[in-house]
Amino acid sequence: MIQIQNLHKSFGALEVLKGIDLSLEKGKVLVIIGPSGSGKTTLLRCLNLLETPDEGRLTVGDVTLDFHAGSRPKPKEVLALRKRTGMVFQSYNLFPHMTALANVMEAQITVQGKSKEEARRRAAELLGKVGLADKADNYPHQLSGGQQQRVGIARAMAVDPEVLLFDEPTSALDPELVSEVLKVMKQLAAEGMTMAVVTHEMKFAADVADQVILIDQGQIIEQGPPSEVLQHPSSPRAAAFLNVLTQRDI
Repeated sequence: MIQIQNLHKSFGALEVLKGIDLSLEKGKVLVIIGPSGSGKTTLLRCLNLLETPDEGRLTVGDVTLDFHAGSRPKPKEVLALRKRTGMVFQSYNLFPHMTALANVMEAQITVQGKSKEEARRRAAELLGKVGLADKADNYPHQLSGGQQQRVGIARAMAVDPEVLLFDEPTSALDPELVSEVLKVMKQLAAEGMTMAVVTHEMKFAADVADQVILIDQGQIIEQGPPSEVLQHPSSPRAAAFLNVLTQRDI
């Protein structure tokens, strides 16, 4: 489903990703953790080409792209890959002038070419799935942060992606709103949605992830099932980072 080989990404003189190798099977959940500035969000953004890698190979579904210094993928290649991914952002990124229903309809009409009626039916179905059927006509400013994020999840699902990408989806939420978003994510995982999630929610990682990677300074320093990575890290750096997260959650 996802295959990453020798992926590099720099911003000017700063090398953020330093040769990432990673694979994720269909229907599995990958949780990406690491300290601020480690490269975890950049890695996630490379998966749908919000950031273009400088070097390496990326496969999502049946689309494979090779990256080399001085060259960029063609627009049709970018579109082909993005059609296979849905992105849920940290800051919701909803259109403020559109209702919840219209936000979920938008990409179906503009990207998939669906009729308004078809998009409306699918949007209503997805809002029901995330527990917001009664909020379809509300605008973002009329919704709580947790509700806005659930609209964001419905919007990402609306284009029928093969993979859902989550960039710290609960970090902007008040603590009491985190659980409602994680509940939807757990439901999607149970239904077999392939997911890559950047998060500091360690209980979610322990309960839901099939694979956890810990990135530090642009490299994967721990990789494996959560029972190994979270409970028995092999490197002192990983152990120190996980201890900080554990202390934070006490």
